[in-house]
Amino acid sequence: MPSPSFFPRDLVRIANLEEDDRAVDSSVDPPQRPRVGEIGTVVDEVAEGIYLVERCTDDGRVLWMAEFLGSELERAE
Repeated sequence: MPSPSFFPRDLVRIANLEEDDRAVDSSVDPPQRPRVGEIGTVVDEVAEGIYLVERCTDDGRVLWMAEFLGSELERAE
């Protein structure tokens, strides 16, 4: 089954984590790690089926930004 396609600014939910120890960028200290169930925004498709997703606070600080496989994500309402 092919992975779903997402576009910049799509809201997505982390459905599962196939890699727990992924590289994460963050503007908070200590950096947060993505967790199943969290909602983020697609920033870009960095390679076929690989998406850069960020989760921000209400005031715009980046809690985490990381790359996910499309199979790890689902659309959020």
